[in-house]
Amino acid sequence: MRLGHVSDLHLSDRGRYPRNGYLPRDCDRHSVRLAQRVLDDLEAAGVDHLVVTGDLTLSSEASEFERAAKLLRRWADAGKLTVVPGNHDVWTAESVKTARFLRMIGPDGRGMRRPEPSYPFAALPAPEIAIVALDSAQFGEAPLDTPGLLGSAQLQACRELVREHVKEGRAVLLALHHHLLLPRERIPSDALVARTPLQDADKLVRMVADVRIAGVLHGHRHCAFRVDIPGAAGPTPILCAGSASRVAEEPIRRARGFVYEVDRGGIRSVQPVIASRS
Repeated sequence: MRLGHVSDLHLSDRGRYPRNGYLPRDCDRHSVRLAQRVLDDLEAAGVDHLVVTGDLTLSSEASEFERAAKLLRRWADAGKLTVVPGNHDVWTAESVKTARFLRMIGPDGRGMRRPEPSYPFAALPAPEIAIVALDSAQFGEAPLDTPGLLGSAQLQACRELVREHVKEGRAVLLALHHHLLLPRERIPSDALVARTPLQDADKLVRMVADVRIAGVLHGHRHCAFRVDIPGAAGPTPILCAGSASRVAEEPIRRARGFVYEVDRGGIRSVQPVIASRS
C-alpha cells in the first residue's frame, strides 16, 4: 500500500493574534496554500491512507481546528486518515479542558461527540499493515519548554498492541508527534534547537529494539530527516516528515509530505512530495 505522511501544518487564524504568545507575523511562517498543494500531490500520487503527526494548529484556537478539519475532510470522509495531536494542539489550558482536539479532529479527523481517551490505538489501513497511534502532546504553563511524554501506561499498551499485530503477521508502524532522536548532522537553522524533545524517548527506542516495529513516523522538527536505529528485525527507520506548510528558502525546510511504499515486510521506499513555490 501507499502511505502518506504529513506533519506540522500549524494552521492559524491571523485575525486572532496577538494571542497565546504569538504575533500576527508568526502566522506567516506557514501557508495553508502550501499544505493544500502537498495534500493534492499526495492524492495524485495514489496514497491509500494519510497519517498526520500533530501540530495541526498554531495555538489550538477553535477556528484553527475548524480549518484543519476542512483541509483534511476528504481523507476523513473516506476513512483514510489517522491523526495524532502535537504540542501546539494542546497549547492552552482552555483547549485541554474542553478536549478541543478530540472534539474537533480526533483520531480519524471526524471529531468525537463525547471525547474520551483514545491513544494508543491501532488503525488498519490494509490487512497487512497496522499503525499504532500515540499521544505525546503535553500541556504546560510554559509551552515552549514543555517536553513531550508518552508515559508508562501508554508505552505498555503500545507494546501490547505491537505484539498483537506482529503475531497476526502485520507490519507495524508507530506514529507520534515528538522526535526520538536527532540526526548527527543538522542544518544550521536547527542545530541550536534542543527544546521539547520526547521525555521518555529512551523507552520507545528500547521498545524498537525488543519488538518488531517496521518504522516510526513523527514530526515536531520543521525539517525532514531519517535516522535508522537497531531494531528487533534489523535497522528500523525513524522518519520525520518536517512541515507540510512551512514557508522557507532552505530546501530541507520547504513544505512537503512523504509517500511510503509499505507491505508486510515493512517500508520498501520513501518518496518526498515537495510543494512548488509557484
